[in-house]
Amino acid sequence: MALPLSLAACGDGGGSAGVADSPPPASASGAATATTDGASAAPGASAAPTGPVHLGPEGYGALKLGMTRDAAEATGLVTIESEPPGGMGCGSFDLKEFPREGPYGGGSFSPDLGIAQISAAEGMRTPEGITVGSSAAEIERAYPQLQEGPNLSFTAVPGNPKAQYTFLIVDGRAQELSLNLADQNCSN
Repeated sequence: MALPLSLAACGDGGGSAGVADSPPPASASGAATATTDGASAAPGASAAPTGPVHLGPEGYGALKLGMTRDAAEATGLVTIESEPPGGMGCGSFDLKEFPREGPYGGGSFSPDLGIAQISAAEGMRTPEGITVGSSAAEIERAYPQLQEGPNLSFTAVPGNPKAQYTFLIVDGRAQELSLNLADQNCSN
C-alpha cells in the first residue's frame, strides 16, 4: 500500500516537473482527491484515478495487476463477486465506480497470480486513448504490434512487459477491452 507523501512545503516554491505547486483540490466532501497516479492523496480519499479514466499500464488507479485479492479489496475500488471455486480457478470482482451486469464484472483474480484481468467499462480509456467502441483502425494505429487470435485480438502494453491488452472486435469496433497479466490463467 502506498503511503501519501506531501511535497507542498518542500523546495524553493518554484515548482518542478511532475510536482504540483499547490495541494490537490478537495472533493465536495472536503477530502482530497486521488493523485494522477492513483495513490491516495489523503486518508479517506478515493483511490480511483482523477481526470481521464486510464486502464493501464499497471492497472486502474490503486488497483494493480498482480496484487492479492485482499490488497485489491483494501483499495476500496472493488467488490468481490465470487471466490475461486474450491480455492482453484479464478474469482471475479466488480469495480465499484463502474458496476456491470452479467457474469464477468470488472475483472478476475486467481489465488496464485492475484489480480489477473481488469475489464474496461464505458468511459475508461488506455493511456493511448483507446476505449470500448474504438475502431479496429484506431486500435491498430495505437498498437502496431496487435495480433489477431481466434477469439480476441491482443497486444503488449506499452510500459508494462508483464501485461497485455485484449480486444473483442466485432464489426470493426472494440466491443470489449481488458488489461491482463500476460501469463494470466483466468480466461483464454
